[in-house]
Amino acid sequence: MKAFIFDPLWDELITDELKIKLKNSNIDLKVTSTIAPLQKCKDLFEGSEDRILCINPDYINWTLKSEDYEKIPSLKAILGAATSFSWIDTKFADNQNIPVCNIKNFSTQAVAEWAITIMFNLARQIPCLIKEAFPLDYDKDFMKYRGLELKGKTAGIVGLGNIGSAIAERCRGLGMNVVYWSKSPKNTPYEYVDINNLFEVSDVIFPALAMNNDTKNLITPELLKKMKKTTLFISIVHDMFDESLILDMVKKKELFGYGFEATPASFNKYDGNVWAAPAYAWATDGSMNNAMAKWIDNILNAAIGKFPNRVN
Repeated sequence: MKAFIFDPLWDELITDELKIKLKNSNIDLKVTSTIAPLQKCKDLFEGSEDRILCINPDYINWTLKSEDYEKIPSLKAILGAATSFSWIDTKFADNQNIPVCNIKNFSTQAVAEWAITIMFNLARQIPCLIKEAFPLDYDKDFMKYRGLELKGKTAGIVGLGNIGSAIAERCRGLGMNVVYWSKSPKNTPYEYVDINNLFEVSDVIFPALAMNNDTKNLITPELLKKMKKTTLFISIVHDMFDESLILDMVKKKELFGYGFEATPASFNKYDGNVWAAPAYAWATDGSMNNAMAKWIDNILNAAIGKFPNRVN
């Protein structure tokens, strides 16, 4: 089995331990780190040996079309180095029953810590201080920039999956009360509440749901309007609620703060206590190492015809 690996960060992220695992597998590795069109790799399109295509989406600018890989002979799998797989056009793979696999749950801890980072910054109005160049006139400003103390406050988690549970664990460690809503109650130390009640009582709200047909209309404008003026709304999900409404609520001081990942990122673009940072939630040493390890596991499994993370 040949494995054609296209990854601009391979040399930086592959560990000695993972190199040994690959060596012991007897897979014939072909690693390309210098970015170029896949068609430039002639070996990929020649020969009759079984092969798997392993791609870091950064190598191809997050776009793999069917025509990019449909002429690869004896292709047995496409292994993406990301949780998202929407960048892969699977039409040809589906028709030819070629497995497409992703990597799952590699950044859970990093994303949870990022959410808590946003919470701390919003609680102390750091976006406002940054935009106004950290005013130091304490006689006038200490009340204007007065923050929220989080111990004893209620954190509401919408969706208690892997990331939601990691956020809940951290909030509880800070001395916060934790309530949650999920499709069904879970065996946890946290209180399960109706979603309407969650939005009414929570001081900090974390939507932590996967985007799908069941959840895309869950957080309605009516729910958002139930939040208290002192509530922080911290989003690690996208396109699941009316963001313009939330931004307007912060602007009108009907909501204490809103944090999300913005493209392009800019605190100055928004009025009030809005944390609009780049999409770096996943970018830690731990998550990158974890992603590489899971990707290598997918390669080793694919080489023996197993595809536990197949998405098509």
